[in-house]
Amino acid sequence: MSLKIIPKVMLSIGLVGIGMAGIGTAAFADGWDPNSKATNIGSITNTRHNLTLDYLNAGGPTPMDFARNNYTEVCVYCHTPHGANSQINAPLWNRTVNPGNYTVYDRPTTLGLEGRMNLPGPSSLTCLSCHDGTIAIDSILNMPGSGGYGNNELGTADTTFLDTWPAMAGRDGTVGNHFTLGGELGSGDLNSTCGLCHSTAGSLIPDFRLFMLGTDLRNDHVVGITYPTTFGPGIDYNEPEVIIPNKWSFFDSNGNNFAEKDEVRLYDSGNGPAVECASCHDPHGIPSNGPGTEFIPSFLRISNSTPNNDGIGGPSGLCLTCHAK
Repeated sequence: MSLKIIPKVMLSIGLVGIGMAGIGTAAFADGWDPNSKATNIGSITNTRHNLTLDYLNAGGPTPMDFARNNYTEVCVYCHTPHGANSQINAPLWNRTVNPGNYTVYDRPTTLGLEGRMNLPGPSSLTCLSCHDGTIAIDSILNMPGSGGYGNNELGTADTTFLDTWPAMAGRDGTVGNHFTLGGELGSGDLNSTCGLCHSTAGSLIPDFRLFMLGTDLRNDHVVGITYPTTFGPGIDYNEPEVIIPNKWSFFDSNGNNFAEKDEVRLYDSGNGPAVECASCHDPHGIPSNGPGTEFIPSFLRISNSTPNNDGIGGPSGLCLTCHAK
């Protein structure tokens, strides 16, 4: 789910070499794109977070190879077992990150958030490293195979390094055209972004505009916001069942004292437990009703519509996990 405030958008895009052109009115939804070849079942391999996935053809070079390096491995676009980014406290992180050049929510008195506003923490910066549209989706530190390590643990974007991929044993990729996801809701010049193709509603290609957040986060659900640590009458927030100081807190729905993937958590990166992107979203997908079922839309941890087989979720289920209303 995105809480982005969405205007009506009209875009005209010519798609050279793909056989599609047209004008589409943005048709945003919180569900899975019905025209996507991704099944959204089983694992991240079958989701749109698999950046090797070809939405048009079955196997072989893909139209996306002109816009990003095809590393042929799903996990490598985010993670690496060696030479991880030392700039950010994230698990084996392989991507370049934006260190915090964001405009955050600036009217704290309207929600009683005085003194609790912070910049996005590591568990938001990882997501924003694609979704803010400033960093190429293939901008990683350690490419697969021998000779693919850029020795750049601070995570600075290095286009020259990324350009070496196609020359490594004739691999599919690009020189110079390392596209970002795209500006906020597909606005601005789309010619060097994924929005060049992924911004036409109703086509065979998934429309990604809803997930193009940009760097102005004032019209998104706040991230980096410190969660209350005292609870009781007059406090409009629920208390997490498990609190681990200097690490995280989480709502332990099954009572096993373990942070399950389908449980909302708050991350403590130094300022106390905070709401971050990964508080509500798991990028690998959460089955909606047990193993083998379709993932909850938009990689949410808890459904805001239909309860799962444990009865968790339902109308505003995710929101009401934290908010006592």
